Amino acid sequence: MRTRWVLPLLLAVALLAGVAPATAQPAPPVPPAGAGSFVPLQAARLFDSRVPSKVVDQDFTTAGPLGPGRTVSIPVAGRGGVPDTGAGTVVLNITGTTLFGSSYMTLWPQDAPRPPTSTLSLTPGAPVTKTVVTKLGGGGAVSLFNVTGLSDATVDVVGWFPENSPLASGVPQRVLDARQGGEGVLQPGEQRRVQVDGRSFAPAPPGSAVLLSLTGTDASQPTTVSAWATGGTRPFAPQLTLVPGDTLPNMTMVPVGEDGSITVANEAGTVDVLADLVAVVPAAVGKALAPARLYDSRAPDAATAAVGTGPLTPGRIRTVPVLGRSGVPATGVSSVLLNVTGLSPAGNGAIGVWGAGPPPTTSAVVVPAGAVRPGFAVVPVSPEGTVQVADAGSAMHVVLDVVGYLTGTPGGAPGLPAPTTGAPAPDGGKLLWQANYAGGLANYRSTPWNMVGAAPPGVVGSVLGGLLRRPALQVTMPGGGQRAELEPNFRSLRTGDDLYFGFSVTLAPGFPVETDDWQVITQWKNEGTGSPPLSVKVGGGQFQLDGGFDRGAPFEIPMGPATPGRAQQVVVHVRFAEGGGSVDTWVDGKQTIRGFRPPAGTLYPGTTSYLKTGIYRSTAIGRTGTLFFDDWRIGTSYAAAYPR
Repeated sequence: MRTRWVLPLLLAVALLAGVAPATAQPAPPVPPAGAGSFVPLQAARLFDSRVPSKVVDQDFTTAGPLGPGRTVSIPVAGRGGVPDTGAGTVVLNITGTTLFGSSYMTLWPQDAPRPPTSTLSLTPGAPVTKTVVTKLGGGGAVSLFNVTGLSDATVDVVGWFPENSPLASGVPQRVLDARQGGEGVLQPGEQRRVQVDGRSFAPAPPGSAVLLSLTGTDASQPTTVSAWATGGTRPFAPQLTLVPGDTLPNMTMVPVGEDGSITVANEAGTVDVLADLVAVVPAAVGKALAPARLYDSRAPDAATAAVGTGPLTPGRIRTVPVLGRSGVPATGVSSVLLNVTGLSPAGNGAIGVWGAGPPPTTSAVVVPAGAVRPGFAVVPVSPEGTVQVADAGSAMHVVLDVVGYLTGTPGGAPGLPAPTTGAPAPDGGKLLWQANYAGGLANYRSTPWNMVGAAPPGVVGSVLGGLLRRPALQVTMPGGGQRAELEPNFRSLRTGDDLYFGFSVTLAPGFPVETDDWQVITQWKNEGTGSPPLSVKVGGGQFQLDGGFDRGAPFEIPMGPATPGRAQQVVVHVRFAEGGGSVDTWVDGKQTIRGFRPPAGTLYPGTTSYLKTGIYRSTAIGRTGTLFFDDWRIGTSYAAAYPR
């Protein structure tokens, strides 16, 4: 029986368990000529040697592990959101493990000669994951080679660059080999100059940056390896952390020095280092930064104190501000390039990092028990200027260092472009109603009777120290107050309606999430008096689905953690029927309720319902609570209603 390895899927298990089945998404449009913009995608599996049915389109499968000397061709163009034509370079996440013996894998553009470089170095039973930037070869495909033994692999696409992008990529070019027979091991404290301009498929002049694959091996004692522009200052954060016996790869982005070179340095003992140049990034596409700390769960700085201190625990998400910090500009940034380090989990674990939308099904780094492992990730920045991080498998500390950024505009959930009202969403659904907070409250009804003991909700700009960077609806309920709600200007809800309701909500620090009393933030209210058949409330540290209290059939079901200080995305799918129907819910992309049938129905017999949102709570709650809605949508599908 083949040994199963599960670490690369830990994030899927812990964060996406029960999520709705993936739907095939049409390729996004190619950017206009000269744009050269990076196009992020929701991670889509292109190849899986273990479970072919998990491949996004099931058009390409292979039976069993890769044997010694085997090469497989993996089509990329036209799959997983990459267009049939117009894509020149792709960003892939590859994970591999060898079932016995040591091995390595190489990934490169199809139809080009296989380079004398490795993408992953593998040892038995220890999954290794790596982000790879590669040019597409003939037919829009890449090749994957396994040198020896039996090895399993998965390949996911996470983004692409158009053919007309100034970014240059090609077959990886080795620019440093410190092994015996090469240029010699790096000595303790040695700083070695490595020429990159004029040594690859494209010039790498001063002012540009290079994407490098760094591999460290045969360290004589614990050490770190760093790379930076020659003539510059050695960065605080290293790109590799090694102990004897490790063979570890990592990608990084390094600025090119005035003489066309970079410097690679070893901290302690001796170590072999290999460096392969995989892409040249001109200033029009992005910029390399001296590695700088964005977040350290062991000791957050003032800018990230609200994010959370202490080890990340499986299934919990932390949101980290990015724009305007650690050398990243406040505007003009679409994605950041991060070095992600997991520190000494008690058991095997994995870390995922992403921008807006649901958690990914891929991990940035797999961390064995007790180890310190770095990984590299290209992460789209959310509209709020943040990224999200979570771990799975075992609690651990995490460190995020930024090494560069790509130019553009922060976006919403990758692969879920925002449709216009009435236009089709990627899964065929339609957006029927959307709040327009930039334009005020014009698409809400005027309902002064919904204000009891509180000021009316109003639109505000950037709030919470910049965590919300766009207009939002602010609702504040003082202690002892009862109601401050608005009604979207949307029709009544009746039997036969099959609708998705999505909102992005930020609970301000201090919001009474732990209350045991009732505190509703959205309700599908029946016409007439009494409590509704359905509502979403906050209490016990959770979002909760409840209803049916006036009909002798009450229910209260946890939907997922309610965490003050960060935007959370909630989607509720309701199949409306008098005395029947069902409900599905998602929180932060994770499906938390599937097919629940309220005992008294999603509509009470003989009635219709309507939507209300804001705060409606018990007057016994004595603490002030403030929340912000920065997006609200109603649609006919998950993708149409998912808040951006």
